[in-house]
Parts: sequence; structure tokens; C-alpha cells
Amino acid sequence: MRNARTTAMAAGLPLVGLTLVLLAWEAAARLAANATLVPPPLVVGRAFIGMLDGDLPADIGASLVHLSIGYSLGVISGLILALIAAGSRRLEAVIDPLVEFLRPISPIAWIPLAILFFGVGRAVPVYLIFYAALFPIFVSTLDGIRRVDPRLVLAAASLGASRALVVRAVVLPAALPSVIAGARLSLGVAWMSLVAGEIVGGDAGIGWRILWYQEFFQMDHVLAAILVVGVLGLAADLVLRGVQALARRWNPAAAEGAT
Repeated sequence: MRNARTTAMAAGLPLVGLTLVLLAWEAAARLAANATLVPPPLVVGRAFIGMLDGDLPADIGASLVHLSIGYSLGVISGLILALIAAGSRRLEAVIDPLVEFLRPISPIAWIPLAILFFGVGRAVPVYLIFYAALFPIFVSTLDGIRRVDPRLVLAAASLGASRALVVRAVVLPAALPSVIAGARLSLGVAWMSLVAGEIVGGDAGIGWRILWYQEFFQMDHVLAAILVVGVLGLAADLVLRGVQALARRWNPAAAEGAT
């Protein structure tokens, strides 16, 4: 009985936070006394419903295409670089400083060059997402590989396993929780880069639509589109959280220290 009550309370906490945000939002709208500048939640809700019959589904589809391409390329590239760096001290000495040099540079800083090279269109947000997603997955995966028990690697090698088999059957499964944690971090920065890239250098997508609404001073539509980005990002993160939970149950020892 106590466990059920605790579970119910835990499930209700997100609703408490959401309610507080809505109340604060409504209070801010009333204080501003300008529904055009600071639209209240109900006005934004009506705008969202109207957008569903308009361009919003197509904008969501375009953004998901941008995200899927850029995120996949970034994650795959980060995984490959981490495996290369983990397999050779010399290559790690080359790759790791370069990554640490580029990692603090915001993807937004590359927008002028991205527009110069690719022009306005799909390539700009895809490139920014790729750039943003690459570094978190690289750092987290490399850290996870370093934490793998070397005795497991030696045992597999002593049984005659090839280097590729050791990586595939021992190293990657043991580092899987760290890989998924890095994938979650990459996903978060990928969403931020998506919106920035579409606003500045895109020709379709939710970010581009936000700029379009802003030019016509439709702030209720702007806020509705921003909330859509948050909901989509939360849904994607919940999927990765589920995968991360499965990985931790499958290999609790490897999950230690992963977040």
C-alpha cells in the first residue's frame, strides 16, 4: 500500500510542476496586460489547435528529417571516433585534443560559414545538428570504454577472440550505458541546434516557422511552436531513457556511474 502511494505521488510530481508553470505564465500575462505581446496559455492553446490544420504537421516533418539525418551522422561519427581513439594511444593523442578544441565552440558560431558553404536550405540545420551531436557521444563513449574491466578484454583475447569480436562482444556491451547517456546529451543539443539552424539558415521546419510567425508578430503562434519543440524533445528523451533503463537492468555493473 505504501509503495503504491509513493508511486502515485511520484507520478503526480510532473503535473505539479506543469501546473505551477501554467499559473506563473497566466500571472505574467495578466501583469503584462497585453495578450499580443504576452499571450496567456488559453490563447496559445487555441493557436496550436489552429496550427494543426495548417502548416504545423509539415513543419514537424521537415524538422524531424533534419534531426534524423544530422543526429544519426553525428552519433555514428562520434562512436567511430571514440572506438578509434580507444584503440590506439597515438590516435587518441591526435583526436582527443582536437575534439576538446572544437567542443567548446558553439554550433551557432558556425552558422555564417555554413550558410556560405551550403546556402540557405536543409543542409544548414543538418550540419549544425551533426556538429552538436558528435562531441557528447564521443566523450561519453570514450569514457565508457575506458571504464571497461580490462580483465574481460584479456579473457576474451586469451580465448582466441579477434580484436573486432572483442570490441563487438565485450567492449561495446560493457560501455553501452555510457553510450546511451551520451546519446541523450547529444539529442538535447541537437534539438537546440535544429531550431537555431532553421531560424537562421533553413527554409522549412519548426524553427523557420517560428521566425515566420515572429515577422507577423503572431506571438501566440511563436509560443505554440516553441512548446511543440519542447514536447517533441521530451518524447525523444523519454524513449532514450527507456533504452537506458533496459541497458542498466541488463548490465548493472557497467551502468555504474552512467547518467
